[in-house]
Amino acid sequence: MNDIKQNNAGAERQEHVSPHHGLLLFLKRQSMSLYLVAGGLLIVALVFAFYTIKTNRDNEQASRILGVAQTPQQFEELVRQYPKSPAGPVALLALASSHFSSGAYDAALESYQEFMGKYPKHSMVSVAELGKGMCSEAKGEMDKALTEFNAFLQTYPDHFLTPQALFGKARCLQATGKLAEARVIYEDFIAAHPENKWRVNAEAALQSLDRQLRRNPPGKQGN
Repeated sequence: MNDIKQNNAGAERQEHVSPHHGLLLFLKRQSMSLYLVAGGLLIVALVFAFYTIKTNRDNEQASRILGVAQTPQQFEELVRQYPKSPAGPVALLALASSHFSSGAYDAALESYQEFMGKYPKHSMVSVAELGKGMCSEAKGEMDKALTEFNAFLQTYPDHFLTPQALFGKARCLQATGKLAEARVIYEDFIAAHPENKWRVNAEAALQSLDRQLRRNPPGKQGN
C-alpha cells in the first residue's frame, strides 16, 4: 500500500505527464525486434482500455492507480484489490507484458493464460491469445508459436492485431529456415497494405530476411 500511495503522490506532482505514462515505461525498455512488436500491440490495447475505464466514475480509484503503476508487484496488487473492477483485466494484461519485457516468459504466459481463463469473453482476450504466441516464440518454441499465430489468424482475420500475428508467423518461418515462405508474407503484406502503419516494420523485416538469404542461399543451406 505504501508503494501505491507514493506513486499516487508522484502522479499528483507531475500533472503534465499523460495518464498512461506508467503503462508505457516498461515498454520503452524493449528492444527493436520482438519486444518492439509486443510493445506496439500492448500500447494500443492498454491505452484504449485505460481511457474506457476512466469514463466509469465507480472505477476512478482503480483506473488512477493503473495509470501510475509500473512494476509487476503494483499490477498484482491492483488485480488483488480490485478483482471485479474493469481495471482488473487490464492490470492482468499489463502484468503479463511487464513479465514479458523483463524476460520472464513463463510468468508472462501464466498471466495470459489466467486472463483467458477468467475473462474468456473479454474484448481484449485477443491480446492474451497473441501474447501466448509471442511467449512461445521468445522461449524458442517456434513450432508451437507458429501454431498459435496461425490459430490467431484464423480466428481474427481482420483484427487490428492481425499484422502482428502475420509478422510473428514470418519470424517463426524465418527462424526454422523457411525463408522463402517468410518472404512471401512480408511481400504480400506490403503489397496489400501500402498505407498501413506497420508497412515500415514489414519492409525492415524483409530487408533483414534478404540479407540472410544472400548470406545463406537456399541451395547452400545446411552447408
